[in-house]
Amino acid sequence: MDMFVTGSYDHTVKLWDVRVTDTRSVMEINHGNPVEDVIFLPSGGLLATAGGNSVKIWDVIAGGKLMFSMEGHNKTVTSICMGRVGKDTGEESKQLRILSVGLDGYMKVFDYAADRVTHTMRFPAPLLSIGYSPDCSTRVIGTSNGILYAGKRKTKKKENEESESDQFWRIAPVEQAERKVLKPSYFRYFQRGQGEKPSPGDYLVMRPKKVKLAEHDKLLKKFRHREALVSVLGSKNPENVLAVMEELVARKKLLKCVSNLDAEELELLFLFLHKYCTMPRYSSLLMGLTKRVLEMRADDIRASDSLKGHIRNLKRSVEEEIRIQQSLQEIQGIISPLLKIAGRR
Repeated sequence: MDMFVTGSYDHTVKLWDVRVTDTRSVMEINHGNPVEDVIFLPSGGLLATAGGNSVKIWDVIAGGKLMFSMEGHNKTVTSICMGRVGKDTGEESKQLRILSVGLDGYMKVFDYAADRVTHTMRFPAPLLSIGYSPDCSTRVIGTSNGILYAGKRKTKKKENEESESDQFWRIAPVEQAERKVLKPSYFRYFQRGQGEKPSPGDYLVMRPKKVKLAEHDKLLKKFRHREALVSVLGSKNPENVLAVMEELVARKKLLKCVSNLDAEELELLFLFLHKYCTMPRYSSLLMGLTKRVLEMRADDIRASDSLKGHIRNLKRSVEEEIRIQQSLQEIQGIISPLLKIAGRR
């Protein structure tokens, strides 16, 4: 054949004719990405180029017209080759396919006559090259981690029907030769991929996990104090509510937030006070807050029957807590003399 083709990282594919004495190429095609591989199809009139995440078919006879573009890969296509696939009934029954591999770890079989991908196979590492034997019985794929995957065509048919890929391939990794250990003084040491395993003496720098903030924390960061208080009151978590209230006290914004609450938001606050103000863990803050809320929102409470109902419930809770404390003091008064007598003995 007197024609040959070249591809370059300048996105161009050039067709050369050895019979032409001129040093210029006879045809130039722009692939649109750095070209990784280029091959002639068996007919001689079509050209396949690989670059970027696409494989393109060009009609050389028509002056470099784009016929098909297969963009099934997610990353750069590194190598392509031609092969025949099909049943074991003769060469005429086998169909021509373009096999492509890429840095995404996929091998794809492309039927350019039907403009579709007929088969996809996943490998555990980025793929750099692919080769097909002349008798279409074996293909070999090279990976970035130094392992070769050789696939040999099966000759025995199984009883159950299988897919084209199951009938055709048996994957067997070729043993990898012992690789030289990379040292920090080597240039390749700094070109390692994310899949490289650290050595025992390596120091690993881990990214800290991003803390997911709750809604009230986000509002506090934006200084939207009243909305933060309302948000945390709706969460029904007393620990969070007390934490937000203490933060608002430190910012001197708690009473201002309470004064700006509407009737429904004020009901949420009274429900929380009724449930937790008598608990010893929270009473030091909540009892004082309850007193100030009653003083500040007295007019609103008088105008609303629902708020009056909350105040009655709150009053009953406080009276019940007072009775319990009085009973405990009476019991303490009875037990204290007995403990003193027991201590003297």
